[in-house]
Amino acid sequence: MPRYLADSSIWGWANSGNRPDIADKLAERLERDEVATTEPVVLESLHRAKNRAEYEYLYTSLFEPLQRVGLSEEAARRALAVQRELASITHGNHLRPAIDYLVSAAAELAGDDVVLWFFDKDLRVICGHTGQRYEEETS
Repeated sequence: MPRYLADSSIWGWANSGNRPDIADKLAERLERDEVATTEPVVLESLHRAKNRAEYEYLYTSLFEPLQRVGLSEEAARRALAVQRELASITHGNHLRPAIDYLVSAAAELAGDDVVLWFFDKDLRVICGHTGQRYEEETS
């Protein structure tokens, strides 16, 4: 059974009310214990919390119970290597958020059972380059 590392784009769209399909899919995967996270996703997702109470509620109810995909030193090196590769073979495709490289590398190094799940054009470019497993939500 795959584990889906849900990027912050998934959490954001699921919470927005504009994409009930993403919210439903996230709820189903959470129910089946198929969703994982990594610290950069938690950081990026929780920066939207309006105050301490909301932050703590979101952290303890959504993120704390999830399986973790660790962000190792190896993942940080892989993120930098992928960015360098894109800079050397393309014109401008390396101009992606640093956090996307970190999330992608953590998922890639976690193994074949981890699928990076996102609604994010930057992650599409990165995953397209690395060849790792991903699932992309589209408009």
